[in-house]
Parts: sequence; C-alpha cells; structure tokens
Amino acid sequence: MITECRRLTDYGHVFAGIDRWNRTHPDFSISDRLVSQNVFAPFDGMDVTAWGGFENDELVAFVLGKRLTEAVPDYADGTVGWISLFADDSDDDTHIASELLAKVERDMAARGVTRLRFGGDPGQFLPGVPTEFDTLRESLREAGFAPDGTYFDLKGDLTTYESPPRIADVDSAWPNLTLERVGANVEPLFTFLSDQFPGRWLYEARNFARVPGGADDYWLLRNDGKAVGFGRTNTPESGYRGGNVNWVDRFDGRVCGLGPLGIDEAYRGRGWGLWLVATLAERYRDAGYDHMVIDWTDLVGYYAKLGFEPWVAYESFTKELDRETAR
Repeated sequence: MITECRRLTDYGHVFAGIDRWNRTHPDFSISDRLVSQNVFAPFDGMDVTAWGGFENDELVAFVLGKRLTEAVPDYADGTVGWISLFADDSDDDTHIASELLAKVERDMAARGVTRLRFGGDPGQFLPGVPTEFDTLRESLREAGFAPDGTYFDLKGDLTTYESPPRIADVDSAWPNLTLERVGANVEPLFTFLSDQFPGRWLYEARNFARVPGGADDYWLLRNDGKAVGFGRTNTPESGYRGGNVNWVDRFDGRVCGLGPLGIDEAYRGRGWGLWLVATLAERYRDAGYDHMVIDWTDLVGYYAKLGFEPWVAYESFTKELDRETAR
C-alpha cells in the first residue's frame, strides 16, 4: 500500500476532506455554505490550510488548519494555530493519521506557530472536540495534545419561554434601558467594542460587517442613549452564518442562536446581561422561533437562570510546539 501526506491546494480535494468529515461525524455535518464561508472566504488576516492523508491515492484523512497572519489584541497572534477539523477513516496499520498530524505540526511550526489548538478558531466550526468523539480525542492525546477546558452549547425552548420575574425588576429599576438592532450604522458598535472588547469580538464584528446584512444581527444595549452592552443573534438565513446555528438540522422547528454578548465593565452586576438575553429570547419567540442556541460557553449556571440547559459538550485541546517540530 502506498501512503502519502500532503498539503491540499485544489477545491475538489478540500471538499473531499469535508465529505470525509461529514461521513465520519454525520451529526456535525458541515454544509457547502459553511465551507464556502469559513474556508474559502476567511476573515481578514487569516491563513487557512488543508492537508490530506492518502492511501493508494485515495484521501482517507483530512485536517483543516488556521493561523492569524496579524495579531488581534487580547486574543492571539501568529504564534497560535488551530486545527479546525480532523477526520480519519484510514487503515490503522498505516498510521497515516498520526503521520498527517505530525506533518501539520511541522508545517505550522515552520510558519512560527508555537501553540496548536483544536477548535475555537476564528470563523470556527467547533469550539473543541465533542465529548462523544472518543476516537478523535484519543488520537489527539496520543499525538501529545492535552485537554485544557470544557465548553458547552446550550439550548432553550422558546415555545414555552417566559422571562422570570427578576427581568421585570430590571425594567422597573432602569426604565430607560433599550435594546436596538445595529443595522447599517456600525460605527457605534465598533466604538463600543473597541473600548470594552477590543480583541476577538471586535475582530469578528468587523469581518461579519463586510458581508451584506452581517451587521443586522448585532444589537446594542443602551441606557439613557449610551451604549452599555451588545449581543449578536443569528439564524440559518443570516448574512453571515455563525457557529451557534451550525447544527440546526438536529432540531425540529425554527432555530436561532445567540452569542457573543457582553456588558460594559462599569455597569455589570445589575442584571442587564440576563435582561438582554431574555429580551432577545422573547423577541425571537414572538417571531415564531422554537429554539435558541447559545454556543461555546462555560457559564452554564448563569444561563440556567433563564432556562437554558447543556446540549453539546466539547473538550478543548492544546499542544505546545518547539523549533524541533519544524524539522
């Protein structure tokens, strides 16, 4: 048997790799739209690379990787790389999967990457490895990756959703609190994020806003007209389809997503974050949505106050690379 690991440079092989992932993990199947959006039209300052492992010229293992080519403050720089996807349907006797991971590590290290993570990349499909993927998690451990956190996608039933009484207390205590869709006027959003969340969330917002209608999914929380918080909702029909609706096919009914969201540091502790979530849940309920997903969080207890519960659990993995890896 002839085996080979190499970088993929053509459209067909990349989609063959995605198809390999979809057949291996059908509950986390990735649509052509997401491939076009997250792989072939990546964020600014993002380098996307694909690798394949071949047996007798048939692609049997696939890795999709990313790295930043310019630093994002308070988030990451070019020394951080990500494995977005890793699919393996190879013959165990060939060890092609471990060889492919080793090639990815060498290529990443040669480009200056010193820390390689699975999932959670900009424009990500997954925040980590679903905990049900025992084989994939074991493969990463055998390759020297170490688990470093557990995160969840949460789900909420909007068909029976009612905001708890504490939300009414927020309304009465701060009657000038409003939540407004951003729309085409993005500068107030960028100004708020630049001041309060200048890292990943600003970086994402600037990239989403490049897409027609991409800024329409953002909301600004205002008190007496001053921006004091933000949130982002998402549906499968959004101009930019975010990770919180990646797996909507697993639900019956209409699904929307929420996240990220954040409150100005000076105004935290007043219940405004919960009020923002509850208000958006009510609005999407009234618009006919059946489910809301909050993705990639470890704040399970916080969102449980509004009835959200864990749906999918993920384990994140990291490996430190050194100069010897590049050889």
